[in-house]
Amino acid sequence: MKKIVKRLRDEVKIIEVMEKKAKERLRHVPKGHLRIMKKRGKAQYYYRNADSTDVRECSYNGRYLRRDEIILAKRIAQRDYDMQFLNIVEKRRKAINNFVEIYEQTDLGEVYQKINPYRRELILPLALPDEEYIRRWQNVEYSRMGFEEGAPEYISEKGERVRSKSEKIIADKLYLLGIPYRYEYPLMLEGNIRKCPDFTILKMPERKEVYLEHLGINLFFTHETSKHPLNTRVLDEMIQKWFL
Repeated sequence: MKKIVKRLRDEVKIIEVMEKKAKERLRHVPKGHLRIMKKRGKAQYYYRNADSTDVRECSYNGRYLRRDEIILAKRIAQRDYDMQFLNIVEKRRKAINNFVEIYEQTDLGEVYQKINPYRRELILPLALPDEEYIRRWQNVEYSRMGFEEGAPEYISEKGERVRSKSEKIIADKLYLLGIPYRYEYPLMLEGNIRKCPDFTILKMPERKEVYLEHLGINLFFTHETSKHPLNTRVLDEMIQKWFL
């Protein structure tokens, strides 16, 4: 739902730009009305204006517009469209803003969050706020693979040991961006096959787990050679795109 809210807020921004453009176009528009008739498969345009000194324009049928006067027909048609658009778009913007306001005021996770901490221990919540969900996800205990004796030590900003300089770079990027992750968390595949992806990442707000494997076999891959080390700019772009 939070992803939907973001899209709605983005839509409001787009709507406001369109509103501004429509209002700007309506600042200088012609008076009168446009009547369109179809004759021999072609459209004919007639201009009507009750305030005009031209008798033809004051009549019900209006004055026939020649080809070189088509710009007047276009301006009136555009004016009528812009006015209708503004009427509808204002209703839509208000509807979106009302929905977002009500949605944010009815966060289901807040029901649990507002309860006394000691009472929370007695409750199995149906919905958790993001912060609590992340805390529980990160605090899951699990056994990690060991390190060979004499292997280089790389300690991440999170304070955990990883296997390479590149894995430290990835871990630090995730940690400093506030993206929840587990390092070498066991994953059971079909056939009771146990794998330990380098990084199991919690993708919020969908609350989905995705996997990043450096030189590995899972969903997201990073790669380096002695001549082409890990590109941190590409890493930043990938993290921003997939995990934020």
